[in-house]
Amino acid sequence: MTADGQLKQIVNPDLLALGTGSLLGVPLVVLVAGALALAVALLVHRTTFGRQVVAIGGNRAAATLAGLPVKRVLTGVYVLCGVLAALAGVLATARLTASDPSSLGTLMELSAITAVVVGGTPLSGGSVRVLGTVAGALLMQLLRATLVKHDLPDSTAQIAQAAIIVAAVYVARERRSR
Repeated sequence: MTADGQLKQIVNPDLLALGTGSLLGVPLVVLVAGALALAVALLVHRTTFGRQVVAIGGNRAAATLAGLPVKRVLTGVYVLCGVLAALAGVLATARLTASDPSSLGTLMELSAITAVVVGGTPLSGGSVRVLGTVAGALLMQLLRATLVKHDLPDSTAQIAQAAIIVAAVYVARERRSR
């Protein structure tokens, strides 16, 4: 069964339960996201792989000169990103109870970049703030929900996110120059 670029309703009860179910009053999607954030934090801060990722992100040339397996680590990062993106797609599909392959996830990268920047992780690399990124993502979703609640178009939320990115980069640049 192909989607042919059309919205498809989901009828799998297990998948629907993942998107609409809860445990002790907390939605399963929130629990999965929390578990993944904790796993990524542990991976980045407590493993050799995580430290290598941070080192390569801070200065790829220096990491190469230090003897780190840059290509292997980057391949691992891309594989991990692909797995997490696939999981995010499954969770989004489960939460929405439908899938639109032509538009689901469109411009989500803007939200991700905004969450990272607002969370305090520098775009220049060299450090990772997972908890800050989670807080940034929550703030961005709160902003989007507030704008939608006031019947403003989604493009307004995108403009607000772009303005927040510009402001955060400016603040980070000013902080660095001191």
